[in-house]
Amino acid sequence: MVDRAGIAWLLAAATLAGAGGAAAHTSYLLPSTFAPGRDEVVTLEASFAERQFFRPEVAVTSDDFHLLRPDGRRDAYDRIAPFRQVTILESDVAEAGTYRFTTGERVGRVGKQVLEKGEWRPLEPGEAPPAGAQTRSSQTVTVAEVYVTKGAPTRAAVDAPSGRLTIRTGVHPNEIYLDKPLTVTVAFDGAPAAGQEIELDREGGAFEDPKFHKVARTGADGTLKLTFDRPGTYLIMARHAAPAPPGSATEMRSYTTSLTFEVLR
Repeated sequence: MVDRAGIAWLLAAATLAGAGGAAAHTSYLLPSTFAPGRDEVVTLEASFAERQFFRPEVAVTSDDFHLLRPDGRRDAYDRIAPFRQVTILESDVAEAGTYRFTTGERVGRVGKQVLEKGEWRPLEPGEAPPAGAQTRSSQTVTVAEVYVTKGAPTRAAVDAPSGRLTIRTGVHPNEIYLDKPLTVTVAFDGAPAAGQEIELDREGGAFEDPKFHKVARTGADGTLKLTFDRPGTYLIMARHAAPAPPGSATEMRSYTTSLTFEVLR
């Protein structure tokens, strides 16, 4: 269990590292169902986890929690209940169609990075950089999203703009099937993210033998293809470091976006 003293460092290291491939905490949203049917309410779990998805470790807090309804209209959650390890969100799903549930862009803590052997790493709390070492300031920005469809799938919430770093599926995110390869597109500020590393995890994958964890890179057009060997609930994640927008408090920002989805038979 993560104690309070370690939470700030864990969440800073999760994204200030900026480069994919290293184990780090990732925010996620997990709905009670991806297909509500006659249900009138969906409950979601918002937390940070490290590879053992979907096992909550540190609660996600955000000033931008919101959802998009099937017509693309932005709305607030009916209830938000924060706990130490998880935040519980609840929303009605009265209308038929596809909903986007999101944490919104969560701007995190500011930290320092040091350049070592050609790579940037976050400085630990109280750590001083080596004399003469190059440093820079950075701030984390995280987004976690998931789509839920009641009845027939619709596109308005899926096609609506999101944060700066986006992950899009070639088919509707609630129509991903085991027997069909999935095309994924990663973009930053609307441009294809060429050579972008992504990580793919599966619920319970940390307990499989061998453990399920995939790392892949997009091509020049920002796309890649994924195949699946079993149905289940998956999380795809991308991290990307970029100069902070003008007027920001730091030189750099480290963006992390995750998408939770279900692979069906």
